[in-house]
Amino acid sequence: MNSPDPSPPDMGRPDAPTIRDVRFLGGRAALYLLALVRAHHSRVRLAPTPQGTHEVLSALATLGLIRIDQEPSPESQITAGEKIAWTYAWPYVPFSDLEGYLVHHLTNDGRHGDYATTWLRIWQEMIPMEVKAYLQHQLRIHHFSDVFLSELSRVLVPNESRYSLGHWRYACWAAVRSMASISLQYPGNAEILKFTLGTELPRRLKLAQGSLEGKLCFSPSHSLPDSALTVAFSTIATELGDSFWISPPSLELI
Repeated sequence: MNSPDPSPPDMGRPDAPTIRDVRFLGGRAALYLLALVRAHHSRVRLAPTPQGTHEVLSALATLGLIRIDQEPSPESQITAGEKIAWTYAWPYVPFSDLEGYLVHHLTNDGRHGDYATTWLRIWQEMIPMEVKAYLQHQLRIHHFSDVFLSELSRVLVPNESRYSLGHWRYACWAAVRSMASISLQYPGNAEILKFTLGTELPRRLKLAQGSLEGKLCFSPSHSLPDSALTVAFSTIATELGDSFWISPPSLELI
């Protein structure tokens, strides 16, 4: 398992659509496949969260580009983190050629205005994944249970476009620090910790949004490496770069 260059099967999947060329993948599938290729080569997380990884793999499997293996075989590859087994199943492009073709497609066709609404939608979808991953990271640093992640649902709305990821990172960091302070005063009181997180997150978000010159806007940290999907989206599919972190999702920025 985990051979350096997965080989496609001789025949495509009969239950999947026939896609003979990278150009016909569409923006989302091309991005997802590039993220998978890069995650495979660099052994980093495919997506910011396990749920995100499952969604990427499921989408690629539905198109017949990969097969998700319930039981690993000698041909299976294993994702970092979630340890999900998958096998490359697209017979039309050798795996060794995929990255080059996908990068060329995304940096040329993918920069066309027709793709902009797709990229905006994906940017909005990635906000909850990135926020959840960062909040979980902060909770674990302070030895708090993942059960507190449920408080995010009270604050994080679908298609979030009010705050940047940098604002969210600051808010998560500050809110968990407040939890740590409260836990010293009320050890073992989970309810007051939930209340603290649930009230501090929106308060800190508003503070961050109103701060001058991005002072309360956290950029990525080395302690939580970016996923392959995040990097592929912000630097290949789009030219967002730092704007992915410091700006709320906006069609004008794509």
